Amino acid sequence: MASPAERHDAARLRTAPFVLPSALRQAMVAHARAAAPIECCGLLVGVGRRVMSLVPMRNVVESPTRFRIDDRAHIALQRALRATPALSIVGVYHSHPTGPSRPSPTDIAEAHYRGWLHVIVSLAGRPRVRGFVIEDGRAWPARLCTSDRAAGDG
Repeated sequence: MASPAERHDAARLRTAPFVLPSALRQAMVAHARAAAPIECCGLLVGVGRRVMSLVPMRNVVESPTRFRIDDRAHIALQRALRATPALSIVGVYHSHPTGPSRPSPTDIAEAHYRGWLHVIVSLAGRPRVRGFVIEDGRAWPARLCTSDRAAGDG
């Protein structure tokens, strides 16, 4: 069982903001629109809680209600990032072409990377981009800022 200090640290990490620049949000929406009616998906690359680029990936299940990133493409990206040790995969994004911008039960069940930012782009109505931290079978909304200044780092 986690100590009170460990629970406090976990809660603090879940609520600390992520930096996701506007240009990357717009790129995710464009990817979602291009892939519709199937879910689009991709990986987020950055440092810590700062997303610096996104890498669109193919949804190998080609489903309007589910996504899966090709394992080989994911591993290839991890290998490529070894050349720039400061950068790593910090999260994942996918779309809900007709659904809300919140994790589905499947999204929660298949979230396997602790500390990752999970971004969902909803195309139901006006496009909406929201982030979540998903751990231990639960999803918490993540605060998304467009700059370090907005996140309180400068």
